Amino acid sequence: MPTSFFARLGQGFLDRPLRGLVALCLAQIVLWSLLPAATSRAPTLDVVEMLSWGEHWQLGYYKHPPLPAWIAEAARLITGEPILGPMVASQLLVALTFVFVFALGKRLLGARDAFLGTALATGVYYFSWPTPELNHNVIQMPIWAACFWLFALIRENPRRLLPWLGLGLVAGIGVYAKYSVVVLYALLGVWMLIHPRIRPALLTKAPWLCAAVVLIVAAPHLVWLVQTNFMPITYFQARSQAAGGSPWRPVGFLLAQLADHGPMLLPLLLAFLPWSRRKVERPADPAPAGARAPASRDAIRFLAVATLAPALLTAALAALLGAGLKDMWGAPMFTTSGLFVVALLSRSLDDDRARRLLAGAAILIVVLPIAYAAQIPVADALGKKPPRNGAPMAAMTGSVTAAWRAATGKPLRYVGGQTWLAGLVAVGSADRPAMVADRDLAYSPWVSQADLARDGLLVVSFANKPADPQPGLQLGSSGTIDVPWSGPRPLVLHYAIYPPQPRLAP
Repeated sequence: MPTSFFARLGQGFLDRPLRGLVALCLAQIVLWSLLPAATSRAPTLDVVEMLSWGEHWQLGYYKHPPLPAWIAEAARLITGEPILGPMVASQLLVALTFVFVFALGKRLLGARDAFLGTALATGVYYFSWPTPELNHNVIQMPIWAACFWLFALIRENPRRLLPWLGLGLVAGIGVYAKYSVVVLYALLGVWMLIHPRIRPALLTKAPWLCAAVVLIVAAPHLVWLVQTNFMPITYFQARSQAAGGSPWRPVGFLLAQLADHGPMLLPLLLAFLPWSRRKVERPADPAPAGARAPASRDAIRFLAVATLAPALLTAALAALLGAGLKDMWGAPMFTTSGLFVVALLSRSLDDDRARRLLAGAAILIVVLPIAYAAQIPVADALGKKPPRNGAPMAAMTGSVTAAWRAATGKPLRYVGGQTWLAGLVAVGSADRPAMVADRDLAYSPWVSQADLARDGLLVVSFANKPADPQPGLQLGSSGTIDVPWSGPRPLVLHYAIYPPQPRLAP
């Protein structure tokens, strides 16, 4: 009975691909939000930073553009939850990516294979394990998928104005997501120049209106960049150099991207291994409604470029410039991977194999969030150090906030120190203090030296790495706090209290 039930369910999704897409998106949102949030005791590292920045609603921050911080803070305000809220927002963005991937696949492959390709994307590492952490990589995913869909529309009819304006809008929004999105825009620009159908349209008004929309949308952030002497660009260059410029690093980057497609083997093996002796023939009669013929060469070429070119271009630029690479920078570059694989295999994907492929995708979308959620309880049971979202935020932030109030008799307004600890206090303390990023006022324009003198500053660090004195402030007291937790070693925090300074008489 269960086998026949799931077979009927899978066939129902194949016959009604849009219904299958809705089910896929709901499963992604519910399972990858609720299960990780159920065991998490703290936000993940990037989310702590996003929330610490987002409450100040700046046009940019010293590391990155502002969109992820805005979304994280909006999610916290709507839900009242610093853990669940950003997780739900992150999964909504992944689901939006699935919608654009399906829309692209429907134009290139038909609705049935578009759904199969979208479901197969669950086998890409970037769409699963990293997604509870709302950050700049997740924000880029729907932007990349939307740009490829809009480019496909432009390719069909380069003289239609609406797709060009849509591309300009998405490209402008992309500037607020992460600057590595310029790889996508460089690819699309070259693609337009060499495409025989699009190239003549570059002499019409539509592409230039597209460029104007990009500039209008991005203008506020671009002005901020100039005013701050391109602070995030400088940070990116420093991090790229720190990542290492080894001549073999681009090769390692590409191999990492290949390994990140490893989970995709499960649905493919389920689909194509000979599970029975009975040979399943593809029906000779015309394809039923919703099915399609094997993918055209044109569709395969389009998806090959969209899937392979961004990572290859990134690796080539890194090798040429001697720049470092982080493997996670490839996260948004593979939104079309599932469509590409389905296009290559479409001739062999009869209904029986398609149902088994969907079963493999279903296993991934159920088992992986369970495994993610199990990390913390398993670490607790074994006495091992849990991941960062297993940190005892309530105990950590409550203890240092209590120490501050006992010493000053005032609410905590500003906290600095190691980004992870200071961010946890900023997010988890009942006083909701503002974080002074790296204790550098240039990185935190929402606070001034006069603010710190008036309201004081709490500096937190791990006890084995006490922070240096804060310039311009008088130390009041310091100490350590033992925080109870289940980790293998004691969790001891060091705090330094710089109390509010009395105002001088005029």
